[in-house]
Amino acid sequence: MALWLVRIRTPVSVLRFMDKFKGGRLERVATWTQSLLSDYKDVVVEAAKDMRLHPVRSSFLLGGITGGVYAYKTNPSYQSFQQALVLSSNELLQLSNSIRNTSSDKHVQSLMDHMNNGTLRYTTLGLVSIVWTSDYDKDCNVYASQCSYLKPEWLSFYKRVVDVGFFDCWHVLDYKMEDYDVNSDEFEL
Repeated sequence: MALWLVRIRTPVSVLRFMDKFKGGRLERVATWTQSLLSDYKDVVVEAAKDMRLHPVRSSFLLGGITGGVYAYKTNPSYQSFQQALVLSSNELLQLSNSIRNTSSDKHVQSLMDHMNNGTLRYTTLGLVSIVWTSDYDKDCNVYASQCSYLKPEWLSFYKRVVDVGFFDCWHVLDYKMEDYDVNSDEFEL
């Protein structure tokens, strides 16, 4: 058995193996792979030469690519939005009504109502995530939820967006919760 394995690993048997597939699909795949790798090598060499010629442009380009990759990696998920929303709701519930900020409370309560009704939707655009409201639950099968003529128009979609998330942060929720423990009505004359 061991002699058989030694015979297979010799270069002559490998050449015979390659002669067997000469002109076939395997040789075409190997030629295609070799030309692809050669093209990528040429691109890398040309990019390195271009980076030496234009260092400022190259640094901005690399900075943009790095920022895009970082934004993609830290794009928040729907679970993180739910977690941030529940955390904000719990923080508001620990305050009395007299010192609770009314705009923060209204915003969080409306988001909680949408989440409980099943009308809160999440869409990721790769670098940015959007949470928006819908008229009906996903499982609702009434005619009004299925008819294409009754669906909201694209031009009014921005009115339905309730939060935008990027860089691992939900920005509208964070902005609304900035002074959640300061009631602005107390300071009015």
